[in-house]
Amino acid sequence: MPPRTLLLFQTHELDARLERAFRRIVREAPAHFDCRVLMHLPPGAPVPKRLANLPHHLVRTNEIRALPYPRKNAAQDWTGRPWELWGGGHVDLIPLYILRQAEFDFAWMVEYDVAFTGHWGRFFGAFEDSRADLLSAIIRTREDDPHWVCWPSLPEGMVPPELATAHFPPIWRVSRRLVQAMDEAYAAGFNGHLEAAWPSLARARGMELEDFGGEGAFVRPSNRRRFYTSSPSTAVQFYLAPGTFFAKPAMYRPGQRKDTLYHPVKPWRWGAEFRAGIKEWRIIAGAWRRALMERLARRGLGSA
Repeated sequence: MPPRTLLLFQTHELDARLERAFRRIVREAPAHFDCRVLMHLPPGAPVPKRLANLPHHLVRTNEIRALPYPRKNAAQDWTGRPWELWGGGHVDLIPLYILRQAEFDFAWMVEYDVAFTGHWGRFFGAFEDSRADLLSAIIRTREDDPHWVCWPSLPEGMVPPELATAHFPPIWRVSRRLVQAMDEAYAAGFNGHLEAAWPSLARARGMELEDFGGEGAFVRPSNRRRFYTSSPSTAVQFYLAPGTFFAKPAMYRPGQRKDTLYHPVKPWRWGAEFRAGIKEWRIIAGAWRRALMERLARRGLGSA
């Protein structure tokens, strides 16, 4: 009997293009997948009419802010700035709000700007035999990528430094037991950017991690560079680019490589991208400043 598998198509907007993308996943995913749109909206924002015609969950910001996670939902997050959903790396609270109450063995989260140049069934089917608690992309350790700016988001003493691990989750899969572990850990005061919190806690709890492509240590040999390419931890990388799967810049359409994941594929909106970039660089600058002050303090050069 196949595992109970939930798929959440995660988006904050829903137009005809995105509805077609979701319906394509429904057609091509394995028959036992329960596919639903997961839409996040701020309080008071209107609900798109087309959402009523699709299986869905609707989550608003005030609902995720009410989750009983004292540090994850604190008024000031790890950046030292007021809590912010995207900039603080708290987007995982959107699916977690649903997953902590849902019935499933495994759950896929697929962001609206992920494209696959093949039949989705071939991608999902390639991992039906995997029992990894976290199945994701660009999984790397702190040793692999020591200068990543989000490592300071992990609270000291809750994850051994040698187990600190990151992933890149525009599309990822989690097990029920990892969701339960994260829910309990956040409730107990754990915190962190979603790209660090989930894989680090999974490793600290002895759970299995698997990368579905790329070139790192968590990839099956048969899957190396199979479903995506990227450039983590190299001298020339910029937001994990070049490759097919990275953070920025947006691509208007996916490339031509067959059976490949592309991200981010979406219309370019200059204003939104500029504002997001400014926020992100302020976070990066703050992280660099904190790291510099820590190094100076260790050398005895910091200010009193």
